[in-house]
Amino acid sequence: MLRTSQQPLQSPGKPNNRTSSTTAGLAPAPIRPLGSDLVVLSLCSALLVVLHFALGNGYGFHRDELQFLDDARHLQWGYVAFPPLTSFCGRIAIALFGISPAALRLPAAIANAITLVLTGLVARELGGHRAAQLLAVAAGFPVALLFSSLLQYNTFDLLAWSLVIYFTARLLRSEDPRNWIGVGLGIGLGVLSKYTIAFPVLSLLVALAMLPSQRHALRSRWLWLDALTAAVIAAPNLLWLAQHHWITLQMEHSIHLRDIRIGRADGYFTDQIKFTLLALPLAVAGLVSLLRSARFRLLSAFYIGPLILLALMKARGYYLIPAYPLLYAAGAVALERVLSARSRWLRVVLRSTVIAAMLVDAAAGAWAYLPIWPVGSTGWNWQMQNNPDMANEIGWPEFVAQVAAVRDTLPSADRAHLGILANNFGEAGALALYGPQYNLPTPISSTNDFHTRGYGPYPPDPVIVTGSELDDQLHNFESCTVVAHVAIPYGVRNEESVDHPDILLCRHLRHPWPEVWSHSQEFG
Repeated sequence: MLRTSQQPLQSPGKPNNRTSSTTAGLAPAPIRPLGSDLVVLSLCSALLVVLHFALGNGYGFHRDELQFLDDARHLQWGYVAFPPLTSFCGRIAIALFGISPAALRLPAAIANAITLVLTGLVARELGGHRAAQLLAVAAGFPVALLFSSLLQYNTFDLLAWSLVIYFTARLLRSEDPRNWIGVGLGIGLGVLSKYTIAFPVLSLLVALAMLPSQRHALRSRWLWLDALTAAVIAAPNLLWLAQHHWITLQMEHSIHLRDIRIGRADGYFTDQIKFTLLALPLAVAGLVSLLRSARFRLLSAFYIGPLILLALMKARGYYLIPAYPLLYAAGAVALERVLSARSRWLRVVLRSTVIAAMLVDAAAGAWAYLPIWPVGSTGWNWQMQNNPDMANEIGWPEFVAQVAAVRDTLPSADRAHLGILANNFGEAGALALYGPQYNLPTPISSTNDFHTRGYGPYPPDPVIVTGSELDDQLHNFESCTVVAHVAIPYGVRNEESVDHPDILLCRHLRHPWPEVWSHSQEFG
């Protein structure tokens, strides 16, 4: 390994482009112009957008996407279930290209492509040449491919972490404190994406205090400008939260307790192996190289801190995924340094082996998580039986058609004040999306932001109820009967067809609608 150079620090505000090296094979960025690397990384990452159109839209909208889609048509600075950025990006997509899975998911593909570019640039800041940068992109590609298959806040959370990490790496390489502004940009976007951005931020602050060589940053005015930048970007959402009694935090607490209760938080550490697969050795090498680097040791906090904090909180394993691109970048640079002293044929063999391993990871992920299989094929059957997310992309138009068929059996007098009550956000989103083609009334639901939209212009009666049990609704209505059953095409078993397949017709709410609605907010 190369030894740390003992060159004096440069005065704040002046970039340092010297090629001094640090331990574990991490060194300041190459002198080659940024534009050259940026073009190559962008071209490689653009493959993700191409694959999005080729592979990412074969089934239908996912349950979660139906909620994001409906919220995208009701823009505001915050939502009960999540911050606003994901639905805002969805709104731009459907405004430009119409409503379809391909259109709604396009922002996810673009955001993930940008994340891959940032991964390569982090490798560059750590001293990696072109080969290391491309290897880092290849290592991050499988997760980026899977995250592009749905519009989810996880995608924009990954982008926000990547921005924070890139500008921190740039700060450590150049010793230019102005990069704190970029860190603040990433933090602000993180708040607008997913509140788990708090974990890397807290980890960074603790590491700054713990590392003697970095404590001076806590006294820097640029760090405070970083905080101001983040606060300005996040302010609209934070104000919305305050005005709505911090309801999103209440929701997240409720969901977290539910996840612990039903076992979704189990397997946190084994999940890290599942999410990295054959890239795990590269990630371990990256973490070791960061810990051994005097210049870049601070970056290890972005993995170690969240790893510990999320474990203590019994979080779900995938919350740590945004920390891995950093480890892949550092691992790729360390591998490049090791190979630089080896023969050409060995370098080619080892690089090819690593790239092949990443392709295997991508193929395995595509098999399990991408909507690419024809109905009835081996891949289709495996996904429907083993991956609930895939099963939750099937049958929403048919579900709405079945609700419409129940409506059609009612006399005209009942249809005048008919209500449709959906007891989960997927059903409510599907009815809002596909219901107009059947002239169904706007659905009502007590879940998440559907509750804030009320029960409609009149107290509905009768009410078609989905996603609930007969005994539960008999407590709410004077009469209720099962009038139909949900049947998902191709025999797919999901929440609608297995957990609550009954479609109910209920009449005469036992208490006034305003009174009931004011106490009915639910989280899901």
